[in-house]
Amino acid sequence: MAMVPIWNGQPGPLPLKATFKSPTDAGATITVSGSLRSTGAPVITGFQILVDGNIVGVSHIWSNADNVHRATVPVNIPAPKDFKPHTLLLQPLNSNSIGDINDYFTAVLDY
Repeated sequence: MAMVPIWNGQPGPLPLKATFKSPTDAGATITVSGSLRSTGAPVITGFQILVDGNIVGVSHIWSNADNVHRATVPVNIPAPKDFKPHTLLLQPLNSNSIGDINDYFTAVLDY
């Protein structure tokens, strides 16, 4: 299996945006992970994953403490099945989800 990094430990803040091209039309996945801090605990904190403006996944975690940076659960999403440029966007799930300069994000295209 080959991997193409889109982000590899990219620091925040959110939102983060990148352009990528799928190296195959036979099916690939994008694995996305990151970290966030929250306010208003206990609360769900996370970020939405958008490809070309469409929400395709959410990486989240339950947080019992405010202002503690926590890793969210990694998410696998299908990559577009063409060779055209596409946009990957990560944005906060809600107002309690804060991705700042102390948070890092990784997105890898696996095929």
